[in-house]
Amino acid sequence: MIDIHCHILHGLDDGPSTLEESLKMAEEAVFEGIDTIVATPHDQSKNSYNNRQRIYTSIDEFNDVLRNEGIPLQVLPGQETLVSNDLLEERDFIDLLAVNTNTSYLYLELPENPLPSYVKQLIREMQASGFHPVIASPEKNVYVNQQPEFLYELVKNGCFVQIAAGSINGDYGGKVRKFTQQLIASNLVHFIGSNNHQSGKGFGLLKAYQEVGKQFGNQAAYMLMNNSWKMVEGAVVIREEPERIGRKGLKKRFV
Repeated sequence: MIDIHCHILHGLDDGPSTLEESLKMAEEAVFEGIDTIVATPHDQSKNSYNNRQRIYTSIDEFNDVLRNEGIPLQVLPGQETLVSNDLLEERDFIDLLAVNTNTSYLYLELPENPLPSYVKQLIREMQASGFHPVIASPEKNVYVNQQPEFLYELVKNGCFVQIAAGSINGDYGGKVRKFTQQLIASNLVHFIGSNNHQSGKGFGLLKAYQEVGKQFGNQAAYMLMNNSWKMVEGAVVIREEPERIGRKGLKKRFV
């Protein structure tokens, strides 16, 4: 199993602060059946910028330690980029790190409520530059929760959506869980990632896929699981026609 969104690299952002904690996370991942992780450190953290080279170096060093410790886990490069006016006006998109380096899938983190007016413009320009933006964990964003039409329009115009396993499993409360179910029912979700930041919390991926299978059918769960591998391979991701939330309510969309 693969986790396509995890803050496992120590000392880069709000993930683990020490190598020992990163190794604990790795052991927990393997215990839960995960053999591959896409490391997605925030691009901006504590007034510093996690550029491509810094992430590459950290991943190479961590993979060496994993091999030396005999932990059967591979970590691939990625980055979670905060949507900002600086990104639109000052930063060259070529410096951004897509999932597994050579794909076109790029994680975007939406700012907190209210969302700035330039978000759609930024995404259009990124798409024109060849990227396929993946909106990370929008189910936990206050504005998106209040204005789901915003997310529908992004998906309708080619964006992808990754939700956190904990949102499906109820770790963030009933309101987020219900909204996440609505997103899945409306074909507004394409990937599931743990978004894990620390040891002891668990990844919850298998449980999340099982929950999707119970509520929406095993084919839906398989599609989401398969999409994660397609992402890291740079392949075409399976997507269904998106619908506006609330039109048909929750129902199983797959047999």
